[in-house]
Amino acid sequence: MLGVPSLRTRGDRVTVLAQRHSPSTEARRAAAPRDLPAWEARVRRILRPAAVELVDGSREQRQRLVAAGVRQGTLRGPAEAAADLSSLPLDDLLVPELRDLRDFDAAAGPGTPEPADEEQREAEALRLLSGAARGRTAWVVPFAVEPLGAAGASGPALGVLFTDSRVAVLAVQDEARVGAEALARIEAGEPWTALVHSLGVPLDDEHGHALREDEAWPTGTRLRVRLRGGTEVWSCGSPVAWS
Repeated sequence: MLGVPSLRTRGDRVTVLAQRHSPSTEARRAAAPRDLPAWEARVRRILRPAAVELVDGSREQRQRLVAAGVRQGTLRGPAEAAADLSSLPLDDLLVPELRDLRDFDAAAGPGTPEPADEEQREAEALRLLSGAARGRTAWVVPFAVEPLGAAGASGPALGVLFTDSRVAVLAVQDEARVGAEALARIEAGEPWTALVHSLGVPLDDEHGHALREDEAWPTGTRLRVRLRGGTEVWSCGSPVAWS
């Protein structure tokens, strides 16, 4: 063990997620409308993934994600499609030697302290995340998480995660309601938090040539910055440090 708190209690994870993404009444009122397709297109141009997939919350899609993780060596279980592992939480799927790394990464700080100036924060995020997903698949994950009794809160807090980490996708599915319901509310114009996350370890260079083989737990330079009043969070450096 690496001597950090375990994050294996689902209730604790949901509480943390709700605290991070349940905006106050003032924040809800101040949040400017954000067009999801335009935001996704901008993030795609910055990270440059090889492919992008919408996460719909279906059991079939989760099964494909889990099976791919088993083949990669990140998750445990038979990789055959007939072996349905979609109902298992991420805690039960991670191979034992990666659980400590998961807990360590989740408990670690954001890395370099955020610059006080927002322009500097955004410039640093763009520097580290430009091309960070080359050669990888990225996922767009619309989600809703219940607020923690905040005064004036009206229903679940909404967010969208753009990530090239399969582990992050599975973690969000464990912690929030993912898929059509959240997406419909976002498309109807409700405010939402935008989360951009990358492992920070591209597989290809800018010309499409292979840089490296993928690994079970890739980690890059750690960064986490909040932009636009906290309605947008950019992070990289770990499969799980996405929020």
